[in-house]
Amino acid sequence: MSDDMLARLEQIQRHALGLQAAVQSQPRPNEADGTDPTGCIAVAVDPAGLPSRIEVRAGWQRHVAAEALGSLVVLVFQEVAAQAAQAWSESFDLDAWRSRAEAAQAGEREGAELPPLEQARPFGSPRDPLTLTEEALKALKATRDQAAAPPMTSTGWDSDRAVSIILTAGGLQGCTINPRWALRQGASVLNAALRQALGEARAAMEEHAARRRVEAQGLDDLAREALATLARFQDLSNPPKEG
Repeated sequence: MSDDMLARLEQIQRHALGLQAAVQSQPRPNEADGTDPTGCIAVAVDPAGLPSRIEVRAGWQRHVAAEALGSLVVLVFQEVAAQAAQAWSESFDLDAWRSRAEAAQAGEREGAELPPLEQARPFGSPRDPLTLTEEALKALKATRDQAAAPPMTSTGWDSDRAVSIILTAGGLQGCTINPRWALRQGASVLNAALRQALGEARAAMEEHAARRRVEAQGLDDLAREALATLARFQDLSNPPKEG
């Protein structure tokens, strides 16, 4: 492998990191909240697009049928999430992001000077090629299997199994509230059940997200080690000339 190819790989890595930094520099969505037209159902949505609070106001029975409570919660969530997404998209500085991307691409086209190869290796440590290849194949298979798997869904229940919350990475997908049970409870009991079910569902989603972050870090480390191994081969095939 030539020095030019290794330098190109490093340049690609810098370009990807630059685009990532441009996106991360944009403002994150704020938490948003809203209610249904009667004000009986209140939902808050966090910056990740998941419900962070669901409340039923006292006196809801005068405005909402018990059988419609769960579906109304989902409708309120969808409305709040859509409004939050629109507000964030309007705050996103697309011109600044495009300017950074074009600057990075222009630097590549013009052959922007790179630091010496031995000074520009923020990679991992070289590895045994056979072991590295085996781990890379396993990582690729795991990634392929994840892509083919259905989206992760988590369901939370209250202790009475009267209220359930269904979440995916896309947000609230379902809410069920036993109508007979709900009519016998006050708003405080109903809200406690909603908090419990939501907390259980969110905990499962957060555990899944933590596993994905660990897997992503593992892939990043593997890529760095692969580049370091390629660089070592380059050094061995081009020993310094004596005299």
